[in-house]
Amino acid sequence: MKRLLMLLALPGLLTVNVAHAQDSYQNVSFFYPLRTRRPVIEREIEFTVEHNKGAEGRTTEVAAALELPIMPRWQVELEVPLVFNDPREGPFQGGVGDVSLETKVAVWQSLDWLSQIAVGVEGRLPTGSERRGLGGEASVEPFVTGGIALGDFDLLASVAYEFNVNANVPGPNEQELTASAAAAWRVTRAFAPLLEIVTVTRTRAAPDDELRGKTRVTIIPGFNAKLLPGTTLRLGIELPLTRARTAEYSLLGGFVKEF
Repeated sequence: MKRLLMLLALPGLLTVNVAHAQDSYQNVSFFYPLRTRRPVIEREIEFTVEHNKGAEGRTTEVAAALELPIMPRWQVELEVPLVFNDPREGPFQGGVGDVSLETKVAVWQSLDWLSQIAVGVEGRLPTGSERRGLGGEASVEPFVTGGIALGDFDLLASVAYEFNVNANVPGPNEQELTASAAAAWRVTRAFAPLLEIVTVTRTRAAPDDELRGKTRVTIIPGFNAKLLPGTTLRLGIELPLTRARTAEYSLLGGFVKEF
């Protein structure tokens, strides 16, 4: 737990010098992807829904998140999920999942090129019930994300590496490398179709884990729609492109209110 807290505090220490150099910070206005992280310092309330259909049944996760800037270039986020499992065999289960805390720092920006880069760490706490299949895992996930706006097109990319720190099964703690890229076309000020490619490689796991050493690749078509000033709705469907997969498909949605 001490290591987790130190990693979450590290981006805050990095931002002290940059914040002295620039007391105000103007974000590049990127779109909202469905999986890829944004390199944006945000002040908003966000609600997300993810529905997965797999061979073992269906899972739905509904989450609420509060994102606040602590300093001009430093943001923290608290997310609380509710998880609902409907397995093919066994009773329906629902309840609070694993709460996550994220800290993010913008480390580089060019307003001439409309681009910026951010780094951060997400920590997941084992608040969900492992016995009921609602979570119960603690992990640390450092990440880097960047983006550039090219006229009516936005391009985003992010890379993250997740370390599980309390494996629920015998064997080495699970680790995964995630890389993703997303693009959106601003057809109008209120509507932008988007496309994402996501790869996830389970680099470390128990010897009998079927996904160990395999790379899962998915594609996500979707869109952003601005319903009201300061609000954005995003929807999409995630489809696997490889035999290595955790779901047959995933429906993804989110609603953001800036303040």
